[in-house]
Amino acid sequence: MDRGFGVERVVDADRIVVRVRGEIDLMTAGSLRDELCDAVKQSPEVIVDLQGVGFLDSTGVRALFDAYRSANELGHRFYVTGARQWVAKVLDVTGVGKLLAPPA
Repeated sequence: MDRGFGVERVVDADRIVVRVRGEIDLMTAGSLRDELCDAVKQSPEVIVDLQGVGFLDSTGVRALFDAYRSANELGHRFYVTGARQWVAKVLDVTGVGKLLAPPA
């Protein structure tokens, strides 16, 4: 079951915005990781919009971090935006929130 999970890419000249919806958990994190790492290879900037995400577990945090790490290795930028309160709290508690935040 995908729990309403889905990913949509919006490709711009200099970046890709990846809009995620549904739950990011053990069942969906692998698909998310693959999608994000592919986007990172294709664009110097990837922005992940989590506004449509209602649940994020540790496997989802790991998928986001893996994509962030891949972007760093390539010298690319990777940010997460739009995280709702619960999801933002998970990112902050795990210490990943600051790494994934867009520049101020």
